Amino acid sequence: MEIFSLFTLWLHVIAAVTWVGGNLILAMVIVPHFRQHLPPVERITLLTQIGKRFEPIVWGCIGILFFTGIVNIFFAVDLTSATALSGAFMRTLLIKIVLFFVLVILTALHSMIFAPRLAAAIETLDPTLEELPPEVKPLRTQMSVVSSLMGVVSLLILLAAVALRMGI
Repeated sequence: MEIFSLFTLWLHVIAAVTWVGGNLILAMVIVPHFRQHLPPVERITLLTQIGKRFEPIVWGCIGILFFTGIVNIFFAVDLTSATALSGAFMRTLLIKIVLFFVLVILTALHSMIFAPRLAAAIETLDPTLEELPPEVKPLRTQMSVVSSLMGVVSLLILLAAVALRMGI
């Protein structure tokens, strides 16, 4: 059983690193680079293409995290003990679970609503435009806000994971 516990925890960490790490690389490396070197329409087009390639990986990671998370809870908590269901560990675990579902909702909004709207709005625009038209700017702002929230929530989930391992 220890091998299975180790494997599910490892799978959980790999999925988290892939999902969160991919998002952070996009936000901290790719987007700033594109912002400096590409006009807005071309930048959004390329980011949309990258997002579409990353999307199946993201949803696969979400599925893995959901199921391995459930399994890991059974290994970490004695669900028959009333005292095990209270205290700092369970509070932190609940926070982590809520944050996970918030991140899933933000990811769904990002990939299913905001990204397609923005992609459709720039579809017919000249890729060399130096400035987005006024009707497109609010869509880009919405994407930016959702992306930023995703980054913050991702980091909070990682903080909760570390707190769980420390028993906080």
